[in-house]
Amino acid sequence: MLRRIPFVAALLFFIIGCTRQEMPQGSISPVSSHYERAMLLCEEGRYAEAELILKEGELTAEGSDNKLELQKCQGTRYLVARILSATTQKRNYELLHDHEKATNMAQLVALAKELLHHTYEQEKIAELQHRYEQQVSDRRHYQMLANLFGLLLLVILLVLVILYFNRRRIEQFNSILDLNAQTIERAQKRIEVLSMESKVHDKEISRLNERITSARRFTNERLGRGKEVFDLIAAGGKLPPSADDENCLIEYYSVSHYALFHEWATGYDHLTARLYTYLILQDMGKQDDDIAQILCISPSAVRSIKSRIKTRKKKAGS
Repeated sequence: MLRRIPFVAALLFFIIGCTRQEMPQGSISPVSSHYERAMLLCEEGRYAEAELILKEGELTAEGSDNKLELQKCQGTRYLVARILSATTQKRNYELLHDHEKATNMAQLVALAKELLHHTYEQEKIAELQHRYEQQVSDRRHYQMLANLFGLLLLVILLVLVILYFNRRRIEQFNSILDLNAQTIERAQKRIEVLSMESKVHDKEISRLNERITSARRFTNERLGRGKEVFDLIAAGGKLPPSADDENCLIEYYSVSHYALFHEWATGYDHLTARLYTYLILQDMGKQDDDIAQILCISPSAVRSIKSRIKTRKKKAGS
């Protein structure tokens, strides 16, 4: 499980890169667009050059099917053309000394320039607003992914803690069983030695028998219940819903099939109680459909358990 954490982190960062919200096509023209270049020329009063750039922009936008850029270039070129035309007429009227019409053309030029400037300012405001909204959206997006990533790490840590304590509990119980078995064996040998002596050792023998009885009582209570659950399943019954009964079955199997259980404990990483139960049922000759009925779960859940067991199998030499 620990070896998978870097992979999960890399997967999350890949998702972040793939799900990042992109700017809608044509919403804001890049600085290098024909429209932007033409507007900069207009700000410098170079309207003739701006008109040529806008014509080129119309052709480029038509070829790339960029409708928004085409619309901007066409609308702006109309105003630029009006400014150039009105400026030329103003000069002609001035040469003819028709000051009234020259004044009207001057007003028309001023109005067109003001409208062009206003349009450009509105575009820049809209661009800044869009960038701001995009930044807010991105911050929310990344904050959500960061929260999900933190939650995932928390879940992984929680699962690791549960697996650790479950493994520790099984190891502790097996240690207690081994210790009780050693206690019983030593007590029995001591009783045999005392029985062969000529001197009477009734009190010590009685104390040793009490120790043997106490050790067997603890072992038999758990193993006895595990044997009952085992016989119930073998007879075609279902696993009782109690988690303690499932643990008793595992404890019984760890003693009655010690060699096989030891192979499982050493051949797999961090097996949970449910994974041990699946291996036990499989060893009993149960098929996946039977296991689903015994555990009262769906066939897809059984397949998930089977897949988890495969992923936790240790590689040879590891």
